[in-house]
Amino acid sequence: MRGYKTHLSVATPIGTVYAACNSLNQSGFSCLVESAGGALGGAFGGILPDLIDPPVSSLHRSSAHGVVPVSGAAVVWASQLDSWQDALRQQAEDHRWQAAQSDNWIFALGHSAAELLLRLLAGFLAGFGAGYLSHVVLDFGTPRCIPLIA
Repeated sequence: MRGYKTHLSVATPIGTVYAACNSLNQSGFSCLVESAGGALGGAFGGILPDLIDPPVSSLHRSSAHGVVPVSGAAVVWASQLDSWQDALRQQAEDHRWQAAQSDNWIFALGHSAAELLLRLLAGFLAGFGAGYLSHVVLDFGTPRCIPLIA
């Protein structure tokens, strides 16, 4: 896949930084976990457009790269991201509390794992959108550009 390394090397740090910025009001550990989730989300978002529209030729760009569908999805993502992250963080806090209150180490471990996964997911959502958008922006600068619709 041509450009795979470029998209991955740009999207991963963008996803990490965006997730970190979105989690600055969280505790240090939570911010770190969300940043790691942002790195994963950025990496996945950065390569997903080419997984949907495989780069078999220079004209491969279709709906996953189109300005109109990507812009529409980006508006939904940007408008809902805070509420999605707040819900995930609240669930993570509930699990953290349940882990602290549990007198059974197996249940405490399960709640701690659930908390970790929910915080990773909160960061993943931020990083995913940032990584996906970085892919489209990078492709916009190529000679074939990107299609308006698809």
